[in-house]
Amino acid sequence: MFENDPVLITAPHYDKLDKLLNSPLFDCLKMMPKPAIHHTHLTATADVKYLVELTYNDFVYYSEKENLFFTS
Repeated sequence: MFENDPVLITAPHYDKLDKLLNSPLFDCLKMMPKPAIHHTHLTATADVKYLVELTYNDFVYYSEKENLFFTS
């Protein structure tokens, strides 16, 4: 999914909602006991090296003061 849409994980949620709801990933989540209610944050699941690479994009930056990643 990410290869077909590189901004899938950084775009506003509602802009990508239809694509996410119609994906094989969501079909898998629907089979879970509490389908798609639970979520994880990118910073909790991604490798730090990958997160740092994201900051090379104009739409992602990291605040060292707040220890948070932001997207625009």
